[in-house]
Amino acid sequence: MQQLRNKEERIKELLHERKISAPIKPINHWHPWYYRNKMEFTFGTRDGRLVCGMNSRGQRFTIFDLEQCFIFSQDTPEILKAVKNFCRTKGWTAFDKISHKGFLRYLVVRETKLSKVNQLMIGLVTTSQDTFDKEGFLQALAAASFKNKLTSVWHVTSDTWSDAFMPEQKNLLWGEEFIVEEINGLKFNIGIDSFFQVNPAGVSELYRKIVQYAALTGEERVLDLFCGVGSIGLCLAAQAKFVWGVEIGEAIAAAARVNAETNQIKNATFFTSDTRKFLNTQTDFYRGADLLIINPPRSGLNPKLIRALLRLDAKRIVYSSCNPETMFTDIKDLSLVYDPQFFEPFDFFPHTRHVECLTLLVKKNP
Repeated sequence: MQQLRNKEERIKELLHERKISAPIKPINHWHPWYYRNKMEFTFGTRDGRLVCGMNSRGQRFTIFDLEQCFIFSQDTPEILKAVKNFCRTKGWTAFDKISHKGFLRYLVVRETKLSKVNQLMIGLVTTSQDTFDKEGFLQALAAASFKNKLTSVWHVTSDTWSDAFMPEQKNLLWGEEFIVEEINGLKFNIGIDSFFQVNPAGVSELYRKIVQYAALTGEERVLDLFCGVGSIGLCLAAQAKFVWGVEIGEAIAAAARVNAETNQIKNATFFTSDTRKFLNTQTDFYRGADLLIINPPRSGLNPKLIRALLRLDAKRIVYSSCNPETMFTDIKDLSLVYDPQFFEPFDFFPHTRHVECLTLLVKKNP
């Protein structure tokens, strides 16, 4: 497929530009349709009518009214139809990004892909500028016909001016607090605002490869930075002496602790902290960790954090990222002390230009 060849070529170009030398493994790929486990649909107004869909490319304030989404869920048409019809009946208005007036912001939908029974979580995100009709919303969803099991329904309030899903108040309207995804024999609780890789089939293989390349013997201490709900660290825990995870969001770190308890993993502990602050205050204890796991935001690592990582003096680093451009910039800086053994791309995001990339960094001989 040309998409895959283009992504492999882009990896080669970026490495050449940054003068980084290491073998490039073939790109991993899976079925390119209905692969995503989460979508955030945005409300807007078009020709005086309430719409819900995605921002039009190159037009930040124009919403393309969706009826179907072939990269997400077969339940998308029924979900969008039920929610839009209900909201139009209520006469609710979409939040305007310029005037900051309006009620409806986002429709957040999550779906498990690898569970025995795939589950749906639906969350309506609004401002506090109108009165939410809980019973009406639940009745509208109950009247819809979904292929997957509706497990959780949320109302989330967000009055921030930021053009992003940033929950300020979460209210579970019905069902379970989490949906549960199964990855490589482990169960992961995913909340309405949890970070979790969007392609479960891909992430299952990514985690399998991380376990393979880590080649732990049961004696290693593992430090997992930007750990999210703990998925990578927990997949390594069975082969590690101990796993520590660091996550800035308290609710997300709490979910990681729940995931450890759910899977009866006793040798993993998760801390709530900014990564750089954690390293600046705790480096002495974790210095010389056998394995460091880094899966940062798209923005990558800032120079101060890289200096803190180098002071940590870990023996090996597993680095995965959904943004190879920032990843390779970081690795160029880390290459003062570490050698990349390979680069392995994963097509987590078919039909987009984005690609996940994995590498193993080994400390140079003194």
